[in-house]
Amino acid sequence: MIKDSNEKDFIIFNPDTIWSNDYKDEILKMEKMYFSEKLENILLLANKKLSFDKKLKADFNLKNNLINKEAQKELIYIGCQIINKKLFVRNKIENYSILEIWNKLLDQKKLYGFESQKDFYHLTDLAIFKKLKDL
Repeated sequence: MIKDSNEKDFIIFNPDTIWSNDYKDEILKMEKMYFSEKLENILLLANKKLSFDKKLKADFNLKNNLINKEAQKELIYIGCQIINKKLFVRNKIENYSILEIWNKLLDQKKLYGFESQKDFYHLTDLAIFKKLKDL
């Protein structure tokens, strides 16, 4: 579908995060940064301390809006990203993982992030779902 779209930038949401209007301002700030800095990607991240599921492991760190995997990881990718279509050009569209693109961008020091300050609710498994349902 992406190859048939005339759009060059996409916002992608993972369905295993509970999204609320609380994220609206942060996503708009992330979008502003994406376009003003002329980026090709940006991931929404949250500190692992803000995760409802304390078993979730952190994926990344962030320094000057650049994502890295150095030392003690503190930030979790929470399932929202903006990405430019051209990053898919050299990749086979069928059966691939976005991690291939992220890892290449990490190696090139071109994977960007924006840190959310909101509590993060991830539907990790049935036990977490039941706990969240009772909130």
